[in-house]
Amino acid sequence: AKISKKHHILEIGFGWGSFAVEVVKQTGCKYTGITLSEQQLEYAQLKVEQAGLQDRITLLLCDYRQMPNEDKYDRIISIGMIEHVGHDYIEEFFTCCESALAEDGLLVLQFFSIPDERYDSHRQSTDFMREYIFPGGCLPALSRIISVMAAASRLCVVHVEEIGIHYYQTLRCWRNNFLKNKRQIHALGFDDKFIRAWEYYFDYCAAGFKTCTFGDYQIVFSRPGNVATFGDPYNVTVSTVY
Repeated sequence: AKISKKHHILEIGFGWGSFAVEVVKQTGCKYTGITLSEQQLEYAQLKVEQAGLQDRITLLLCDYRQMPNEDKYDRIISIGMIEHVGHDYIEEFFTCCESALAEDGLLVLQFFSIPDERYDSHRQSTDFMREYIFPGGCLPALSRIISVMAAASRLCVVHVEEIGIHYYQTLRCWRNNFLKNKRQIHALGFDDKFIRAWEYYFDYCAAGFKTCTFGDYQIVFSRPGNVATFGDPYNVTVSTVY
């Protein structure tokens, strides 16, 4: 994402706030994050306060369609959120990003994906994840993301990386940590049915990534002619990169 101290970052769907704290610690940038979850907002605000970063980090309860854009953002980042947007609204998502992004800015997405050949059947049906874990969600195909991006914005792809095999390892770690803390989960009021559902989710997804039937993409989007960000390839200088 080529983030430096001078940049103002927008994260769409900041989760539990880990990226917010880490990116500001490492780069000193200004950060704004939005979420629809009151619980995540409360938890992340506490995390920011504990890190002493209230002067650099702003967290808002806000839909991406109403996100503040008085100032253009140098970088827009969204990790694992576009899967919740849904097939019919991805174009609107890119339109909003186009409107909020500075002319020489970058948009970085990370998302679970499904193979192109299975996309139509996936979005028109239901499965375990869509019914029990992420109601209303839809794993996009890579081709859907690229085609909608081209239709809704001036953005173009400058980098693509598929990291699914690494996500397999992440899911195994999550599963192990989850089961190690089963007693604490029960203490929070959750029953064995809840625990079995999430254990199955971790195994289900891990199997998908290990067999390459799910993908996990990181894509960097820019506008054509963005020399200010990428510079002269024959006169490279070291910059702060996160």
